[in-house]
Amino acid sequence: MELKGTGVSPGIALGRALIVERDAAPVFRLVLSPEGGEAEVARLMGAVEASRVQLQAIRDRLSREVGMPHAYIFDAHLLMLDDPLLLDRVRSMIRDERVNAEWALRTVSDQLHALFAQFTDAYLRERSTDLDDVLGRIQLNLSGSADAPSLQHLPGSFVLVAEGLTPSEAAELDWQRVLAVVTDVGSSTYHTAIIARSLGIPAVVGLKDATRRIPPGSLVVVDGGRGEVVVDPSGTTLAGFRVVQEEYRQEEARLQGTRALAAVTLDGVAVRLQANVEFPEEAATAASYGAEGIGLFRSEYLLGRGVKWPSEDQQLDVYRRLLDQMRPHGVTVRTWDVGLEELAPGGPTSPNPALGERALRLVRRSPHPFRVQLRALLRAGLHGPIRVMFPFASGPADLRLALDLLEEARAELRREGIAFREDVPVGLNLEVPSAALTADLLAREVEFFSVGTNDLIQYLLAVDRTDPRVSSLYQPLHPAVLRTLDGIARAAEAHSLPFAVCGEMAAQPLPAVLLAGLGYRELSMTPAAVPRVKAALRAVRIEAAREVALRCLSLGTEAEIEALARRELAPCLAPADS
Repeated sequence: MELKGTGVSPGIALGRALIVERDAAPVFRLVLSPEGGEAEVARLMGAVEASRVQLQAIRDRLSREVGMPHAYIFDAHLLMLDDPLLLDRVRSMIRDERVNAEWALRTVSDQLHALFAQFTDAYLRERSTDLDDVLGRIQLNLSGSADAPSLQHLPGSFVLVAEGLTPSEAAELDWQRVLAVVTDVGSSTYHTAIIARSLGIPAVVGLKDATRRIPPGSLVVVDGGRGEVVVDPSGTTLAGFRVVQEEYRQEEARLQGTRALAAVTLDGVAVRLQANVEFPEEAATAASYGAEGIGLFRSEYLLGRGVKWPSEDQQLDVYRRLLDQMRPHGVTVRTWDVGLEELAPGGPTSPNPALGERALRLVRRSPHPFRVQLRALLRAGLHGPIRVMFPFASGPADLRLALDLLEEARAELRREGIAFREDVPVGLNLEVPSAALTADLLAREVEFFSVGTNDLIQYLLAVDRTDPRVSSLYQPLHPAVLRTLDGIARAAEAHSLPFAVCGEMAAQPLPAVLLAGLGYRELSMTPAAVPRVKAALRAVRIEAAREVALRCLSLGTEAEIEALARRELAPCLAPADS
């Protein structure tokens, strides 16, 4: 069986499929060994007994505090734990189908919900919420057992097949055991795709129903360059993939040979190539690919799934480690780009997080986490070339709010006698169209620009970059995108302001060369993309890139722009990129 999606991280991988289903927590479907069934049943029963103890404790406490009439519901919950309709089905499924307890419990839950839905009595239908409560508790106790599979502790090396992964789940994933990633949803700017690229792990997204069509434990080949997934390949197909895999490995080895070379065009113009990183551990990976610093550290990944704000000293330690690993190059830290959900877990959520209360918009509501981060960044300035970058400003008013908070942080540190660097460079992550249109005004207030093309493109083109149904409309080479980038460059140049791109647009050789032609001399990208972009830049003259970029600005469609650029810039592109 062959599936076709969008390749978002190149490379070939072969391995067994691990299916992850979405629930209150990710639920894996694992195939047990023939002798593993009874041990899994015992693990289930341990979780059931733990749930029983917890429910009895809740019932007893309520009985003492508010009286028995309010505690009776937990008698019903306790009875559910002994209901053969529930446990006998789960145990049978574990034994007969040789699946793990989490999956069996999830499947039986779906069956029982279907049964409840058939009841004509409204009271009985509503009892499905009690079922959710009990089953959710058992699932939580299963996940808390020492031998429970989880995203943080995968039960082996697998091709991960999931509907999708949230940014926090991707942050905590045991990537060392991930051979490849396959998801039903997503795009090239999907957070999981970005992380996979940075780690050199093949990934294909937007397959829509891979979680239903790929059997758990089946042998899967993933071609992250072509966007192909082959399930249970024949011997001939497998041999063909192995040849392509070896060719890809040799090409990567050749590109790695450019690590010590500068990204300088044929006519001597230097372009600094930096890395976008999610985790502190990626700094070493960035250096290994030849990145000249970190152009974007997404600091919100320090929060993890627990959404716990790190202390000032904890953050200082992370920023110091980043500086130490990248020395003598610099590190640019984007301040918290979080939504209301992270600020107040369990509280109200935004119907559209991309357009809701996010990043600097939350400073008015709760400035404390942002002030703590700014204090840590100012202190980190004593340990190396660090820069502060504010995200998601819609114009000068938002930026000034952030700058005022920065000055408050400086004043606090002075009063407390804590040493810090007074002149840490401060810049703006331009990703909102209104900010791009007021770039000339914003340039007066900061010391550098870095364009976040991932968000800027989706806002300019009104395209949800995570929705595979409109992924074809997400066009980095759309005329509006190139013209907006050109306008930002002209505004920055008028104020002698350094300007960069830190989005995934810079990770592709062709767009990267066009960006250099528009005047961008600093590009930040996923670490694994640095060698390929460097090779393209070293094979082009900046005058040729400028001429092609200017001609592209007069064209009306992305297709016309791409055709012209590929034709005129073909000599600087590798066969895979042209």
